[in-house]
Amino acid sequence: MKQMLVPALVLLILPAALARADEPPVVEHQPAVCTVPEKPFSLCAAISAERNVATARLYFRRAGEEYYAFVSMAFTGVTYCGTLPGPREKTKAIEYYIQAVDDAYQPQRTSTFRVEVKPEGVCEFPPLEKDKAKAAAIRVVATDHKQGRRLDDGFDPTGVTFVPHP
Repeated sequence: MKQMLVPALVLLILPAALARADEPPVVEHQPAVCTVPEKPFSLCAAISAERNVATARLYFRRAGEEYYAFVSMAFTGVTYCGTLPGPREKTKAIEYYIQAVDDAYQPQRTSTFRVEVKPEGVCEFPPLEKDKAKAAAIRVVATDHKQGRRLDDGFDPTGVTFVPHP
């Protein structure tokens, strides 16, 4: 009788342990409401995972465009942050989402958010990138070959290295 109880206990405990190990990362993000034209800005998220976070990316596009591009997010000791190129004045809004993948290839992404581009003074708390080195070294990666070989003209290319899709 004891031999049957041990396997039964293992079967009860094991699935619960496996379920936790297979959980995707948790991405917590407070969306930005607005930003200002011509200035790079930073968006951050708290990302946690049962395993290690393998990648954290910030996908973005000019509102209404078909394809997203992305920037990698770096761990700052508390959160993961990514810097986006400054939107041109003609750009009315930017759509973005954050995606994290753990080292077991479990992905998780946020909803898609919209950031309005408003004149300086109208946007009260723009999430501007304060680190000049980060603002001068933005690496944008295309997600589709139809995006061409340069950054969408809705964004200022200053300080941007654009990586076309292969």
